[in-house]
Amino acid sequence: MKKTFEKLIPWASGLRFWIILASLVIVLAAMKESRYIINIILLSFFATSISIGPIEWMKKKGIPELFANLIMVLIFIIIVGLTILIISSSVNNFVSRVPYYNEKFNELWFATHQWLVEHQLMDEDFSPLKELNPGNIINIAGGLFAGIGNVLGTFFLVFIIYIFMLFEISVFSRKLKLINPKSVHSVDNVLRSLVKYFGIKTLTSFATGFFITIGLLILGVDFPVLWGFLAFILNFIPSIGSFVAAIPAVLLSLILLGPIGALITIIMYFVINTIIGNIIEPQLMGRNLGISPLFVFIAMIFWGYILGPVGMLIATPLIIMIKIILDSRPVTKDIGTMLGNGITVQALEEEQKKLDLM
Repeated sequence: MKKTFEKLIPWASGLRFWIILASLVIVLAAMKESRYIINIILLSFFATSISIGPIEWMKKKGIPELFANLIMVLIFIIIVGLTILIISSSVNNFVSRVPYYNEKFNELWFATHQWLVEHQLMDEDFSPLKELNPGNIINIAGGLFAGIGNVLGTFFLVFIIYIFMLFEISVFSRKLKLINPKSVHSVDNVLRSLVKYFGIKTLTSFATGFFITIGLLILGVDFPVLWGFLAFILNFIPSIGSFVAAIPAVLLSLILLGPIGALITIIMYFVINTIIGNIIEPQLMGRNLGISPLFVFIAMIFWGYILGPVGMLIATPLIIMIKIILDSRPVTKDIGTMLGNGITVQALEEEQKKLDLM
């Protein structure tokens, strides 16, 4: 009987793997089908995470928790309301001018094509616009803003869930203490790190959008607030977000200001994103939140496929949360190290050298 049981162990282990894999596929497929509801909950959770920092600050200043929550709700309504009002007006004006921009771009390309042909740098019959019209990127930007408009259209549902989450925060920790006092510390670490990430990311994204708006306003590019808002939103998507945000503004500056203006716009985007994204933000975040760009990019593609644009926004905070959970347990700490970036690995190596010398 014992020998028979030992023979079944490898078979049972293999079966368990396939059962877990099949269950995971089913769960992900269900998430993809119900992405609308999940996205609303996630947006509410992000808004709540951003609000925790200001609420804690108000409580330290002696403001009662109830009043601090009500003040935060009022601030949330004002900010989102003004954003919807300003962006909706800009989007409508921008979309109405898209045909004009496409016409100007075609004129610019025709003049450039003629110059290249005259200097024998391009064959006269060759025209990339037959295959791909870069001016269509302006149309894509219009579609992207329409998508953002749809997200803002769900504001009422997001707002209701946000209020319930906001007033549930203080009760949640008390519930957790009653259920499992040992897990309170781990949950606090995760929440503290997420609040830190969202707070810093929101500030740096706002700074990025603000300076880009000012820069485009000085250069004379149409709809600077719109492009600043796009930079603010897409800055939450690591690696490619800032690059994608720059494309429509650079094309518009090329149409309106010519090649020199486009070059200045590119330099402006590069300088702002480099200073804020590569110098200021890492210093504020600290090495503990450092994630390998490879894993961030893979997570962004994966969750973008499952949940759409919102999935791309949640990819980084989600993988940060996973890393924090893995780092908090000795059994899974090695996996958490594998998710870290070069700065994190270098810091761990220095700590290891210090321990070896002791």
